[in-house]
Amino acid sequence: MAQIYPAVKECDVVVLATPLYYWNMSGQIRTAFDRLFALEESDGNFLRGHDRASALLMAAEGHGFEDVLIYYDHLKEHLRWKNLGHVLAGGNMNVGDIKDKPEIRQAYELGKLIQ
Repeated sequence: MAQIYPAVKECDVVVLATPLYYWNMSGQIRTAFDRLFALEESDGNFLRGHDRASALLMAAEGHGFEDVLIYYDHLKEHLRWKNLGHVLAGGNMNVGDIKDKPEIRQAYELGKLIQ
């Protein structure tokens, strides 16, 4: 967190890139965001607002992204971050399954928004 806190304080965009595990983000991403709460509660509220934006990139074997989108929407609404969009690539059972899927191009286009 000693590296993450300063980076989040200074950033304009937060990109959450994670596999889908049990209808949500990975435990590592969720834990990091839980610990970012300290920035929200500190003097000056370094987390909420500040003209920040976010994007969500996810891949999964299945296609059950509904619950994680609810969480992500609540999170960005609470933090008052602009949503740049999301790319959700399901149906990736084996290495290489994602190759040539339209989500690759969608992620590329989303990345071009972040400059």
